[in-house]
Amino acid sequence: MKQSTSSKVTWLLSTGGKQLLWTLIPIVAVGAIWQIVATAKIIPAAFFPPLEKIFGAIFEMGANGTLWTDVGMSMYRLAISVVVGIIIGTSVGLVMGTSRIVERSLLPIMNFGLAVPGIALVPLAILIFGLSDLTLIAILIIEVIWVTMLNTWTAVKSVEQRYIDAARTMGTKGVEMFVKVLLPGALVGIIGGYRLAFSRGWRILVAGEMLTGVAGGLGYRIFEAREYFRSDIVYGGILIIGLFGLLLDRVILRSLEAATVERWGAVRKLK
Repeated sequence: MKQSTSSKVTWLLSTGGKQLLWTLIPIVAVGAIWQIVATAKIIPAAFFPPLEKIFGAIFEMGANGTLWTDVGMSMYRLAISVVVGIIIGTSVGLVMGTSRIVERSLLPIMNFGLAVPGIALVPLAILIFGLSDLTLIAILIIEVIWVTMLNTWTAVKSVEQRYIDAARTMGTKGVEMFVKVLLPGALVGIIGGYRLAFSRGWRILVAGEMLTGVAGGLGYRIFEAREYFRSDIVYGGILIIGLFGLLLDRVILRSLEAATVERWGAVRKLK
């Protein structure tokens, strides 16, 4: 028992401890440099506030409830958009990956959609839906669809031919081939595509909240703070956006991808 505990402590100090240390060093260094520059007033405080003022603004937003309302609005828009976009994009991508006719028909459309930045659709979405949540949700759904389609199609096409040939020799075909060979073989790539779709959607959402002026959301709060020259809220909002995006990706999506890799026996190191 003691030996087991000792081994765990040694592992934490040699591996986990080093990893944590190398993660914290750049964060602490950036924070220290920031504080030195802000305290020395090399850049005017109105544009470059000290850390205590930034964290004070975050605490202020949390205390008056603004922070939680904005986070809730952004998460609501993101959740609906990502779920709908993933369902549509995955379905179409799977059909593209298994049908040459559908692939040839939709590939040019998909490439065109990927070439158009999601934020460029804001004026059109405002014309159709007005200044409402539907505007942001519609833009995000379209963005997520293209990214998910691409990754799903690519994942299906990248399933090794030897697995397909082996299944055929055993009489597997049609729906059974899709369910037992193609889908499991492509699943890791598909889940990886979900991570990419989420990150793209998160960025488009924040930018859309700024540009459309639709009330509520982290992007809207940053843009509003700019009008009142509250750089502390602007920096605080940027910090929260980055932390939430990182948290959702690492805790939820990365865990899902890791579970998929383990379940289907794929040998791939996650980064």
